[in-house]
Amino acid sequence: MTTTQNPPRTHAKDTSKTAVLVATIRAVHLRWHNPPHVFEDTYALQMLTPFWHGVAKYRVLKWLVGDVILGVYRPVYPAVVLRSRYTEDQLEEAIESGTAQYVILGAGHDTFALRRKDLADKVRVFEVDHPATQEVKRQRVMKANGSIPSNLTFVPVDFEHDKMDEELVKAGFDSQAPAFYSWLGVTYYLTQDAIRETLDRVAELSASGSRIVFDFKIAKHMMSPEWATLAEKMEGFVARRGEPMLTDFTPQSLSDLMARHGYTEVEMMPPDEQGRRYLGDRTDIVPTEFFYFAQFAVKQPSEENSA
Repeated sequence: MTTTQNPPRTHAKDTSKTAVLVATIRAVHLRWHNPPHVFEDTYALQMLTPFWHGVAKYRVLKWLVGDVILGVYRPVYPAVVLRSRYTEDQLEEAIESGTAQYVILGAGHDTFALRRKDLADKVRVFEVDHPATQEVKRQRVMKANGSIPSNLTFVPVDFEHDKMDEELVKAGFDSQAPAFYSWLGVTYYLTQDAIRETLDRVAELSASGSRIVFDFKIAKHMMSPEWATLAEKMEGFVARRGEPMLTDFTPQSLSDLMARHGYTEVEMMPPDEQGRRYLGDRTDIVPTEFFYFAQFAVKQPSEENSA
């Protein structure tokens, strides 16, 4: 397997900034959007620093920071709650079918293990992230819950030195049993080499029946002119802050890439389908045109030979 340099996004300070921003968006959705909520993250506020807690909680701060200072990010907000809803819908189906391992790659301040205590005896949760980010997360979970949920395992991985698959196995992951992986808000910040390496590690680690859900940024020529302009502004904004968006796909190019790495397509969800499935006729949330969601199954060598 080719070893690739880790992209800037994996540094602790960057992952922490990204994690808190995503948690803030989920908290803002629950507090300020009208019900029914697309995604109800009832612990998101408790994952935030005092500053971001204030942004999520107080209307004036939300407007000043979220709408004015970070206004270029606004098109991304719907994608955060929609991708979370989609992922956990697919996860629940997998659990009902017998999958008992959930691996969150780049977990940040995800709160699934806190929110879904009803599933604690059905699924073990492995959160993979940078050690510094996880130490902050551990402290906030303890403060919010009083203890670490019994089914939650933190898997600290310094991607510059550690191998994700090896660290997962050390943490108790069973490579002989199927798993469900989520990989949200990451692919567009990685090089194609880094994406391919992660896909290889997941495929080599995973038993038949395993699946992975992630979001990806589509190529600009597939966007309307209005959305392409918004995407360019956002890309410039994040690049100036040290988090350039490096990779996009067309649905076909992604399917081709995944097939080469041993995956079969289960579903690919464009923005219009996101809207139909989760938004109905509401107009206060508009799907982000430049993000698609995808679900793929790991194809084992024996399956490839019989295909």
